[in-house]
Amino acid sequence: MTSARRSILIDARVNGKPGGHGLARSVLKLTEHMGPSRDGLVLRILVNRSVPQLFPLAGVADRAELIDTDIRPGAVHHSRELGQLIRDVGAAVFYAPYPLFAPLICPCPMVVTIHDCIFESSVRDAGGLHRQLGLKAATATILRRAAAVTAPTRASLAEIRRHYPAAPNPTLIPNGIDASQFTGVTDRAVAAVREQYHLPERFILAVGARRPHKNHGILLHALAEMPPTVSLVIVGNSDPKFRDSLPRQISRLGLGSRVRLVPAVTEEALPAVYRAASVFAFPSLVEGYGLPALEAMSAGVPVVASAVPALAEVCGSAAVFVPPHDAAAWAVAMTRVLDDSAAASVMVAAGTAVTAAATWDRGGQALSDLLSSVTSASWRRAPSASPARH
Repeated sequence: MTSARRSILIDARVNGKPGGHGLARSVLKLTEHMGPSRDGLVLRILVNRSVPQLFPLAGVADRAELIDTDIRPGAVHHSRELGQLIRDVGAAVFYAPYPLFAPLICPCPMVVTIHDCIFESSVRDAGGLHRQLGLKAATATILRRAAAVTAPTRASLAEIRRHYPAAPNPTLIPNGIDASQFTGVTDRAVAAVREQYHLPERFILAVGARRPHKNHGILLHALAEMPPTVSLVIVGNSDPKFRDSLPRQISRLGLGSRVRLVPAVTEEALPAVYRAASVFAFPSLVEGYGLPALEAMSAGVPVVASAVPALAEVCGSAAVFVPPHDAAAWAVAMTRVLDDSAAASVMVAAGTAVTAAATWDRGGQALSDLLSSVTSASWRRAPSASPARH
């Protein structure tokens, strides 16, 4: 297929990749909220509708042309084929939400996003030293070919500069939240999810795939120090690339009756699951943004989070922050929130203010401006030491 009109091409193939929920949500929401191109470029979205989609494409289909391909994200052996497709659709700029989804040779300027530097920071989280070195080398290769690199927080931009000093034009493109999904949840909806997912009456909620950097084990140790009337619900699948130690830890600590592992919750039921919780806990060792914390705040649930830079940046003063490895501190912080309804109400009000400002419009407009500027003749590859664009 050849197009006569030049375009901005957004890679949303991750929406058909199992386990890619975070990246898929980000790229689709940013695309839905992009402003019009200054140069009148057509907006096109690269998708693979031959496989089940993680999120509906209706939002982007209303304002962009969908380009179907069966080239899977990360298929390096199809890199030349992907590059030809980018040429065929008349792309003036190509946006990849993850470096390893980009082609090794791209016929137009390319912008890539690095959400976090989890693999770069930890051999364990990378799946071993050889895999870590391979991922870093592949990412560095793509960045050398990119016109700009983006991240959702200033904390992530700082990590990118540390691991990839030559990263071009580091630019802040914040994620956001559609708070309307999480407000107005009815008591009937909460009762329904309690029954559907066998949720306890008073529980701490954690949401996220069961990977080492999510640090869910610290919540088990904290729970063991808390009153027996408090339970813990962890929503998220285990990752087959990593050994899931949570079931063994639950058994060893004698918490089988107080911990519920829920592999998955439907998108429709998730707001009510949040609303059913008494406290939301986010114990990650590292994060690029921390969308679940904003989702909990939108649902009116107080948040206790790890004292890591990205979460402090996103949550501001609306969360209680705890050292990620201190189980006793987690137990004390969560117990205080559970027992002090006045303090919890203050946190909920602060969270509402934070989420009201965290709109997808911010990031969508920033991405639109960046992609439009990359296509202009005046664009130059800035040195890595230049300040981040806002």
